[in-house]
Formats: sequence, C-alpha cells, structure tokens
Amino acid sequence: MTVFGTNANDREQLYWCDSRSIYDLFEQSLTAHLEHRNDKRQVLDTKQTLTSGIEDLWTDGRFIFSTIYNPKKKLVMAGYFQHMEPTPTMAMPHDMKMVGNKAKVTDKTPLDVTVEKLGQYTMLVYRNAQGAPVRAYYSITNDMRNNGEWTIFLHYILAGNYQLADGKHSVFGPKQDFYDGDRYDSDPGVFRFYIHPDENIIDIIYGEGRVSNGDPSSPKYGKMPGGGGAGAIMGPMTWQVKLTKEGLDAAVTNDEKFVDHRPRLKDGNNVLTKVQCPWQGIDGKWAFASVIPLTHELLKLFPKDVLELMRAEIYARHGDTFKSSANQKYFDQQPWYKKSGKPVVLTDIEKFNVALIKQVMATLD
Repeated sequence: MTVFGTNANDREQLYWCDSRSIYDLFEQSLTAHLEHRNDKRQVLDTKQTLTSGIEDLWTDGRFIFSTIYNPKKKLVMAGYFQHMEPTPTMAMPHDMKMVGNKAKVTDKTPLDVTVEKLGQYTMLVYRNAQGAPVRAYYSITNDMRNNGEWTIFLHYILAGNYQLADGKHSVFGPKQDFYDGDRYDSDPGVFRFYIHPDENIIDIIYGEGRVSNGDPSSPKYGKMPGGGGAGAIMGPMTWQVKLTKEGLDAAVTNDEKFVDHRPRLKDGNNVLTKVQCPWQGIDGKWAFASVIPLTHELLKLFPKDVLELMRAEIYARHGDTFKSSANQKYFDQQPWYKKSGKPVVLTDIEKFNVALIKQVMATLD
C-alpha cells in the first residue's frame, strides 16, 4: 500500500496526487538514497540561500513553511505556507536575523539556523547552543508542492512489509499488489493522510473517488452504487494507524463493501508486525534512520520507547553493544545483529538522526 497526501491542519486542507506517480517515485528513490547515505554533511551558503529575495519552501514532512528575506527589517521572515493556517499544535518557525553566514532566531531561545546538505536533501536546520539539531526541514520546490511529492517523507517511515496475526502479509510500500486484479474492479485509488493533533494517530484514506470498471460477470455488479455498471463511483477505505514497537496498530474505520481490498483487515484493531524495510541490505525495523535525514515532526509520531530503540538500532547495525540490558537483550534476539567488537563509526546522516532523536525524546518527558 502506498501512502501519501496530507492535510495541512484541522481544516482538512488536502494535497492530492496520482498514486502511480508517487509509487514510481518511491521505488526510484530507494536506490538513490542508498547511494548517498554515506555522503558527508555540508554546510551551504546560508546567507545566500535565505536572503536571495525568493520565497523558499520547506517541509517537516507534515506541514509546509516558507522563508523570505525582508530587506527593510533585515529579517528572514518565516511562516506557514500561504494556504495553511496555523493551529496551536503546529510548531511555528521563527523569524531570523543574519549574523555572518548563519541565521539566528529572534525569540528568547538561542538557536542557530543553517542550510545544510545531508544525503540527497537540502535541509534547514535549527541547532541549539551545543550544536545539536532541534528542528529540521526539507527544502522543496513549487513543483513538489503542487504534485504532492513533498508528502513522500511520511511514506518513508511507514514503508515496509508487515505481517498480520494470521500470518498473511500487509504492505505499505513498493512492489506489492494489495488488490486482486482478477476481480471486477481496479483499486489504485487516490491517497491522502491526516494526522490527529497531539494523538499521533494517522488516518490513511485511499480509493476516494474511484470509478468502477463494472465487470458484468461479477455477482456484485448489480448491487454497486448507481445501479451498477461502469462509471459507478466508489467510496474510500480508511485505516486509522498508530506507530508501535512491533510495527503498526491499524483499524478499519470505513470500507467500501463493493471493493475487494488487500490486505483484508478485520473490523476493530489489527496488529501489523513489521518484518522488512524497503531498503535492501539495511537491517532493522527503522532502517530509514540510517538512510535519510529525519525531522522533529516525523519523529514525534513515534512513542518514546520506540525512539530509544530506533536510536540504539543505528548503533546495532554497526555491531555495537549496549549498557542497557533491555536494549542488549532486544538486539540479541534480532537475527541480523552481530557484535563487531570494533569502534563504531556512524555516517553523518546517522549522527544527525541520533542527535535529533535525543532532542525529540527530551520534549516527550
């Protein structure tokens, strides 16, 4: 199942895009991410980027923000993208003043802001006095905003193969068919998601507005909306999911009874155990933390105990051992974990994610 699309806030401002284009984009990007995951971090010309006079767009994977330089006030003005109205749950970026080649926020919290290159991505990074990242935003273009490509970042943390309690597989990610193509109706759908403020519950809606092929050989043909037949408008299927240590807790909150979906989720809660990440050769349930830079908003979707394991898993992939007996026991049970006995050398992306995870965990106390 390919997941993308998001609302901007409680008012359900939605960004739509064609499922196949994002599906293909996700597949293509996996290889590129692997190729660039060992790249060195670069600090770019922050002053040139932020004072160019052009409105720059940034996303934390959930919301879009913009920055533009105001020469009269000599400030880099930061705010929500023009079509988004802030709510109390949204972490507002601050206006910044330029000090040398760094920007500094103008409120009471001393934060340096730099434009950095991490792997494939140009990032706007807020760092505290100790140099640790506390906020991070991906640079995006107007084209990415318009075609929905900016929503792919949430997709990365959900993607993978999952196993249901009955041993059958459910999928969030590439190269999997969740629809039985031999039946009467196709189900590529259009997807969007909505994150409930302060609850870390994600509504995933797909298939909304689909048009049935209306196969007359199906026994359901005459019972379909609009009297059946081609052109019948199909309703959406809605999952409500929450990220857990095992993978996902998922519940079907709405379904179109005339469509045969895969996976077949029962009514009520379904435990989806994550068994494989999409990045081949990178082990662990949270392999993305060794492949792409993360943001504070994406990390806040995970409970604190998962964030602790996610951070430890980065070290475990390098064969490190742990002072925490609980962590050591957990990784000893993972078939891919092998103690190296050598000093651990993290990549720059991993160092960034380790530091950011630590900062996010501190806000959850």
